[in-house]
Amino acid sequence: MHDSGPRHDGHLANDLSATADEVNCQQFVELVTDYFEGALPPRALSQVEEHLVMCDWCVTYVEQMQATVDSLGKLKDRSSREPPDSLLAAVRAKRAAGE
Repeated sequence: MHDSGPRHDGHLANDLSATADEVNCQQFVELVTDYFEGALPPRALSQVEEHLVMCDWCVTYVEQMQATVDSLGKLKDRSSREPPDSLLAAVRAKRAAGE
């Protein structure tokens, strides 16, 4: 069972009988970034897609990750902005006042 996120029946998470051609939930989580970036080799992509057909938890995980990526993409980069003129004026006034 996963520690966070939706409830999960653990269908492949701890299944030692999974074949080499199956991806379990832990492996899926490790591959999700490459999946989003389209960087998986064809065989791994097929395995991931087959896993998603069988695992509601991982489908929800993908949806949550995609929502996070989408939200982060909408954030403005504030690190490169100049400070507001009002802040600069306040600092200059304090400095001029000797504070």
